Amino acid sequence: MMTVLVTGVADGAELEALRACIHTGPHFRIVAHTHEADVALAQARVLLPDIAVVTLHRPDAQGERDRRTLVSALRSFDPPTGIILRRDPHEAAEAISPGLEPVEGAIHEVRRADLDALHHALVTIGRRRASCNIDPAAH
Repeated sequence: MMTVLVTGVADGAELEALRACIHTGPHFRIVAHTHEADVALAQARVLLPDIAVVTLHRPDAQGERDRRTLVSALRSFDPPTGIILRRDPHEAAEAISPGLEPVEGAIHEVRRADLDALHHALVTIGRRRASCNIDPAAH
């Protein structure tokens, strides 16, 4: 069972669509969700999720710092949390920070409305973690 932390999505239709997508596979379960990056980090420190689905949608400078801090902290866990960055359709696909570039099986970027890509990223990260291969982006 792969545990999943969802952050950056408020309660409502979008969160329910994410839940449905994540729970379609029997190997993935959401253990926590929050809209705020600082709460997500506190939850992650206790729950140590296998995968974090981070929705990026705060264009202001503070939002960028919060996202970088959250993703960097999640990747520093041992073993590092797999990251799925959900971006708005208009947002440029670029690394959230140096050293946090997309890496197959470790850090994936998907468009916010693309649930198929989200599911593919979950499965890819899950397979890498289940195989006990060293996470290539963590070293």
